[in-house]
Amino acid sequence: MVTLLTIQVLSILATALTNLLGILAFSTDHWSIVTYDLGKLRSHVRWITVENSSNASVHVIDMKNDQNLTLNDRQLQSMAFGIKNDTTLYSTHKGIFRQCNYLSENIRQLLKISKCRVLKVANNQYDDVIHGMNNPGRELIRLHNVAAACAILIVLLLCACTLVGVTVGILNGVVLATMTIGIIYLVTTMFSVCLLAIMHTVLKSERKQSHCFALEILTDDLCTSRTIQASYSFLLGCSLIVLCFITSVLWLSLQEKQRKFAQH
Repeated sequence: MVTLLTIQVLSILATALTNLLGILAFSTDHWSIVTYDLGKLRSHVRWITVENSSNASVHVIDMKNDQNLTLNDRQLQSMAFGIKNDTTLYSTHKGIFRQCNYLSENIRQLLKISKCRVLKVANNQYDDVIHGMNNPGRELIRLHNVAAACAILIVLLLCACTLVGVTVGILNGVVLATMTIGIIYLVTTMFSVCLLAIMHTVLKSERKQSHCFALEILTDDLCTSRTIQASYSFLLGCSLIVLCFITSVLWLSLQEKQRKFAQH
């Protein structure tokens, strides 16, 4: 039969692991990756940036004179493409709060762009741009607002559960506090499910949209060269849901053990 001490130790370990997973999921903020196919872009590309790894110098290659340039996937990920409508394209990864690129520091200095930019949660840069019959950017930014609120709430709940659970529930043996922590972890599980569903909806919507989130609104032809893939934060999010539920069960089991122990 599982002893009170064993459940206490398991609850603390599960709490620590859940917090660690939550920190990794929200600090890395790596939910999707956007890449571009140079083969499909070749007729539109005017120039590309290439960095010489030996001396860290950056070269701008005119694609009009070098149409047969062969590049591997890693080189493509760290390059910027200039296309006909004066738009610059480059691979990025996006999360709940920010969007970052894979460009080297020298290329970023040449293009005068930062490594990451914060996603606007109040106004979207496409709010005043109508593409086709509707502008889906407004709906996506609203989903990002909800996702950001869920993420902040999850972090606050995890911190509160750790502090109250260990100091009040375990060290002082307060049964009501232990039960409350178990219920809060159930609530955290539900918010985590909502967050994962929202980010999955955003990912599917961006894949289907004909208007692309680059520096400008792109044509449908250019959008076909764009690929959006789910990244490792989705896996961390799924793991967080499972761990939150397990931690909730452990805390609720702990309060039952504490209740029986107090009756003897």
